[in-house]
Amino acid sequence: MGDPIAKFHFKWSDRELKQIEHGLKTAKQILENMGAKVGELPPAEKAISKGGEIIHEVGTTRMGSSAKESVTNQWGQTWDCDNLFVMDAGVFASNPHKNCTLTIMTLAMRNSTWLAAQIDKGAL
Repeated sequence: MGDPIAKFHFKWSDRELKQIEHGLKTAKQILENMGAKVGELPPAEKAISKGGEIIHEVGTTRMGSSAKESVTNQWGQTWDCDNLFVMDAGVFASNPHKNCTLTIMTLAMRNSTWLAAQIDKGAL
C-alpha cells in the first residue's frame, strides 16, 4: 500500500485576516501622516502570501509534558507514534514577534542529536 502521507487543508482564519487588514490600514495611516500618497489597499486575502511562503506558521503539534495537553514530548516525538518526530515550528505554542528560524534550527539539531543517541542505544 505504500507509506501513509499526512494530508491537511489550510486557510487563513478570519482572525488572521482581520490582523492583516488592521496592519494594512495602520501602515497606510502612518505613511499618509508622513505625507505619502497611498493608493487603495488590497483585500487581506491578497495581501498575505500562501501559508509557508513568507513566515513560519506555528502550532498544531504543540510540545508539552503529557499526551493530554500536547502532541509531542520535549524531543518533538509524538506521544501516539514513537517513530514520528516533529522538527519544525509546529511544536511552538505561539509565534514570537521575530523570525523563529534560529529556534527551529536549534531545536531540530538538539532533537536530532537525542534521536541519534536513542537509535544508537537501540531504544528506537
